[in-house]
Order: sequence, then C-alpha cells, then structure tokens
Amino acid sequence: MNDELLIEKCRGVLRRIAWRLQYQAKKISTRELPIIENACGQNQMSSVDAKLHVEEMLNSLPAKARFIIEQVVIHGVPEEIVAQHLGISQQGVNKYKRKYLGLLRKKLEADLEVKS
Repeated sequence: MNDELLIEKCRGVLRRIAWRLQYQAKKISTRELPIIENACGQNQMSSVDAKLHVEEMLNSLPAKARFIIEQVVIHGVPEEIVAQHLGISQQGVNKYKRKYLGLLRKKLEADLEVKS
C-alpha cells in the first residue's frame, strides 16, 4: 500500500513538472516566435529581404541587447550561459530579452501598419 501511495505521489509531482515545462515553452513561443515569423514570413517579403530586415532591426538595438537577442532567441543559447558570458544574472538576461523583444515587436507592428 505504501508503494502505491509513493508511486501516485511521484506521478503527481511529475505531472506538475511537465505542466510547468509545457506552460513555460508556450509562453516563450507566444512571445518570441511571432516576431521571428512575422519578420521572416514568406507572405510579406522574400527570405533575403526578411534577413536584411531582421539585421536592420537588430542593429537598431544597443550592443548588449543585440547580443542577448541573437544568442538566446536566434541561436537558442540558454540564458544562463549568456549571463555567465556577460557577467550578469540570468534574470538580467531575461529582463533584457523581454524588454527588447517587446521593443522589436512594436517596431515590427508599426512597420506592418505603414505597409498596409
């Protein structure tokens, strides 16, 4: 009986962990992927134009923010590694990433409104 309770408790813990991971991945994809898809989407521009547009948008950012966005969002480097490289905390990297992804999103939305 004790083993069954222990097994059920472990399953519950694993379900919660899996749910948190799934929720975190969903949050990341809803924040970051629309920017990449909108900037690189084939419906709006050719792939070369899209890459140039992304480069132009990234070049408008401060150097540290550009490095963080390129490493974390584009190349998929974990925030912890980027934080160690820059000598700041993982939370600092996350804060920069969220702040400047929001800025890029606003610029992209403004560009799309102008083109419409």
